[in-house]
Amino acid sequence: MLEPGDSAISNKTKKLATILFVFGLALYLLTRFIALDKFPIYFFSDEAIQTMTAKDLVSRGLRDVDGSHFPVYFENGGQYNLSLSVWLQVLISWLPNSVWLTRGLPALLSLLFPLFGGLYLRDHLKARFWWLMPYLVSLIPAWFLHSRTAFETALGASLYSLFLFLYANYRLKDRRWLIPALAAGALAFYSYSPLQLVVVLSGVLFLLMDWRYHFEEPKSWRRGLAALVLLAAPYFFFRLTHAEAFGQHLRIVHSYWVSGISLDEKLALFFARWLKGFNPLYWYFPNEHDLIRHLMKGYGHLPWLFLPFTLFGLWRCIRRRKEPANRALLIALLVAPSGASLVDLAITRLLVMVVPLALLTAIGVNEALVWLSAKIKDWRLPAIGMALALTAAAGWMTRDAILNGPTWYSDYSLYGMQWGGQQLSEKILEFKQAHPQRRLTLSPTWANNTDVIMRYFLGDPLPVEMGTLDGHNNYFLPFEDGEVFILPPEEFAALKENPKFADIEVLEMLAYPDGNPGFYFVSLDYAAGAEAIFAAELAERQQPQSGQVEIWAEVVQVTFPMLDIGEIADAFDGDRATLIRTFEANPLNLTLTFGNTIEIQAITVWLGNVRSAINVELIDDQGQHHKFEAFDTGMEAIHPVRLDFGEKLAVRSLNLRLESLDQREPVHVHLWDVEFE
Repeated sequence: MLEPGDSAISNKTKKLATILFVFGLALYLLTRFIALDKFPIYFFSDEAIQTMTAKDLVSRGLRDVDGSHFPVYFENGGQYNLSLSVWLQVLISWLPNSVWLTRGLPALLSLLFPLFGGLYLRDHLKARFWWLMPYLVSLIPAWFLHSRTAFETALGASLYSLFLFLYANYRLKDRRWLIPALAAGALAFYSYSPLQLVVVLSGVLFLLMDWRYHFEEPKSWRRGLAALVLLAAPYFFFRLTHAEAFGQHLRIVHSYWVSGISLDEKLALFFARWLKGFNPLYWYFPNEHDLIRHLMKGYGHLPWLFLPFTLFGLWRCIRRRKEPANRALLIALLVAPSGASLVDLAITRLLVMVVPLALLTAIGVNEALVWLSAKIKDWRLPAIGMALALTAAAGWMTRDAILNGPTWYSDYSLYGMQWGGQQLSEKILEFKQAHPQRRLTLSPTWANNTDVIMRYFLGDPLPVEMGTLDGHNNYFLPFEDGEVFILPPEEFAALKENPKFADIEVLEMLAYPDGNPGFYFVSLDYAAGAEAIFAAELAERQQPQSGQVEIWAEVVQVTFPMLDIGEIADAFDGDRATLIRTFEANPLNLTLTFGNTIEIQAITVWLGNVRSAINVELIDDQGQHHKFEAFDTGMEAIHPVRLDFGEKLAVRSLNLRLESLDQREPVHVHLWDVEFE
């Protein structure tokens, strides 16, 4: 930050600063694009789905699956959490699928952060060494990793940095920047769901802190209000047409905000998690809190050497908080953890925090260099020395990630790196070329949405079926000639120990980056005596299970069929984020026996989008039987079906029968919740 008298910088110095800034931006782009398809070592389903959704959108004439033109949000894993990132991929949807392209477009757009961060320092904070911003950003591990992916998080944070710069332009230069600032804020809002709260809170605080400036000129704020209404209209239209989407999203990510706890408890959790978002130990030192695929081993999310400069920059910013640019930066810092605080802290949800932290670090570095330059009477030596040191460090980090990243972690499975999408696809094509008559079945358990990854690399129709050995393991289903299963190591190890199978032959193997076996191409058959084992297992599975649940503070005995997802209490916990699923039984029969009769007038069951019949039979305190039934078309996602008894009945026992009408046993029947009135 410049003191009075420091602003007399020669044109030659300004030109040199600009050249150094351009070199910094070039360094940033180089560290983003070098070996972009090699690091991160995975190509995640949340990356592949951006391109595949864009291609599907174009093939439908820019309509969504419901036929609506120009959709605002797109579904991913049962939740509507994709928006702007998909529309950006439309720009390259006419090109062949390529990791370089899918990642390259958001990587290029991530340049907005160091670019407009540097301009913010120059134009609004008057920092002499503003041009160091891209050098600093190039060295931030969390940003390095995520800006090299097609995840929405870096895109959203980059657009937020643009929003911050344009707002300062509006506040300090010209009111005509208001509409561009609002547009940038809207783009950030639509880019990534956790940023919605961050952008809205930023806007509210900017409005409150600078309210006199906003309303001094009626023409300006009226135009801004009109623009805001237009920019927000797509969001509110989506909320009206998909009223359940927001709650469904929060339930899928297990947000406490849709749990049954009180508002006071929710606010306490929110505040506690918001505070955790400022923990220096989380940001500046290696942690084990985040999933390993979002970490760079041995690195903090920001370099620990940045911490003293960040704190110094924060102190300087607080001292000058009455200046609009400093105040806006402090607001950005305060609101950055808010979106993540609705769920739990994770670097993907918190990545926008890097924007104010990097700017504060740059302020601290600038102050140190101003002081040092005054001491040695020459700004070039310490400043250029700093730039060279940052360049060398960024180059070393990039080299370390590309060369050593593949073996930083040894867990390549579902809960680890989810490695293998591109490599396994290439292996499958090689195998099919050598064995065209073989039928391949690929286990999907090694990654999320494996079908999306395979479709990205292998196209439509897939030359491989998605499935596991579970069907053959649970029922006697003879193998077809030439059938080959592709299994990850855990499933292959379990297969070898299973007495039902024999003649196990490994035809091919794809190794993990650390050299250990990764995927086995296996042919097999049943062992002698397997049918007797199946018969004994089926008889055991058909035995009803028993347990206890709590309903209205009463302990209730319940019998139910064997489950393969959830516990029986999950059906009565009032939480639509939990569910039970039958292992094979259709219908799902729940029989409740009450120790004391309870008065019930209605029962509501929460179902998914499967056509279903719901039957309730109950016995009252007089021993009389009452039957009620309902049918559900299954045309919605998780939704309630209510059966009203017409009067309150004193119930001794109750049987709930839920049948999936279009499927025969064995089949999974899902039930999210049961509520009594």
